[in-house]
Amino acid sequence: MDLIILEYPSLRFEVNYEALITNRLILTPSFEIDIPLNDDEKTGRGGFGSTVEVGARLSYDLIDRAVSPYIGVHWERRSGESATLARAEGEEESSVYIVAGVRLIF
Repeated sequence: MDLIILEYPSLRFEVNYEALITNRLILTPSFEIDIPLNDDEKTGRGGFGSTVEVGARLSYDLIDRAVSPYIGVHWERRSGESATLARAEGEEESSVYIVAGVRLIF
């Protein structure tokens, strides 16, 4: 859980949990909400227009927990002034992404 205040003030809350399916197979659901406190048109964030992100990743530990390839899905939705700015730029209010990568711990 994080509460971060940035150069452009905002409130951010993030939660994720690693659920072991087996000793090596891990499902990591996540939830994040970001609420900017003022407008920042460069990043497409409108004051008090929240962005909600929900996702899940499935990873497999190859070498202990040091190397873990993963695949997942990520959904993002903007609301309020952030959605208005996104529409003005020709972007969608909500998006779905397929993610893949490798997590390295050293």
